[in-house]
Amino acid sequence: MSTGSGQISNSKAKREKRRQDLEQAKKAEKRGKLITWVVILAVIAVFAVGIGTSIYAKASITKPNSNYSDMVTEAGAVKNVDVKSAVSLPDYKNVTFPMSDIEYSDESVEADIQNQLESHKVLNEDASLTAADGDTLNIDYVGKVDGEPFEGGDTQGNGTDLTLGSGSYIDTFEEQLVGTHPGDEVLVKVTFPEDYQAEELKGKAAEFEVVVNGIYELGTFDDAFVAENLSSYATTVEGYRTYLKESHYATNLKSAVQNYVSEQANGTAPKAYVKGLKSIIRYEEENYFNSYNAFYQAYMGQNAYNSFEEYTGKNEKEYEVYLKEEAEKRAALNMTYQAIFEDAGLTISEEAFEAKKTEVGEETAATYGDNYIKQLAMQDAVVEYLTGIATVE
Repeated sequence: MSTGSGQISNSKAKREKRRQDLEQAKKAEKRGKLITWVVILAVIAVFAVGIGTSIYAKASITKPNSNYSDMVTEAGAVKNVDVKSAVSLPDYKNVTFPMSDIEYSDESVEADIQNQLESHKVLNEDASLTAADGDTLNIDYVGKVDGEPFEGGDTQGNGTDLTLGSGSYIDTFEEQLVGTHPGDEVLVKVTFPEDYQAEELKGKAAEFEVVVNGIYELGTFDDAFVAENLSSYATTVEGYRTYLKESHYATNLKSAVQNYVSEQANGTAPKAYVKGLKSIIRYEEENYFNSYNAFYQAYMGQNAYNSFEEYTGKNEKEYEVYLKEEAEKRAALNMTYQAIFEDAGLTISEEAFEAKKTEVGEETAATYGDNYIKQLAMQDAVVEYLTGIATVE
């Protein structure tokens, strides 16, 4: 009995053990499935977040837009903004500038006159003249290597100007022309440097058959010179000096007023306006980038920049931060101009509007639209008003 009873007990224990193992296996299987689903859901979540982030990033990138007038009313005012509430009006009626910042000094006048003499130099072909270091000559030449002309080494009788001592030409080319006279034919011997840009000329000895056509001389800045060369501005020396003083004074004062308004610009613009200006700024910079590359391609045969990002020196995220800052500054400036315009009771005449349209040019005016041109005319009116009431001392 005792043996049978023990066998029954052992069999029961084994069945119980198998039952427990089966339950553990089922639980393990459930846990495994649960973990698998958690992992799957986690992967899906990460994937979804990645897609969402990508979509958000693309959606948040500012698109270029050239619709300048979209944010401006027909009167030239910023749409949907009460600028007097949005801007702290500067004390524009009591602006003072130092005379030293505005006047055109006597030294500047003399420098301008010297530039005029330089730009109206006269070629003297008198054979008695002798070329000295610092003189500007007009020459023709034919260059040869091993007795054969080479590409780009011939002026073809068109003449070219060369200032002796400028270092514009290779080796001792310029030095060999010191002491020559108009009409002289000189054989100039040089050696091209080893790092010369033209591969076929690197390190090569060359001879140039040079003809000295003449030596430039400065004229005398007298009434006759002014009447002949500067009659659009004046007919006498004193008249030209007065023109320089007055025109530069007006230009400097205008710049000072514009800087003042820019420094005083403040206010918080609506998000929609800032967003619109971001698109305008991006349009302007992409347009300049494309134009610059086209210019470079035409003259150099390659792009100046491989991408817009290379041009700006910023990735998309950095560029967006920059755009926002620039747009906020422009918005504050536009609103400040408008606040002064309204507070001072200024108006824009039809003549002023048409003049601004002509100033920007037909093509640009078409891009800007009348509303934006009105805004520019409004800002011109403010600058003109402030230059009239500002104190210079």
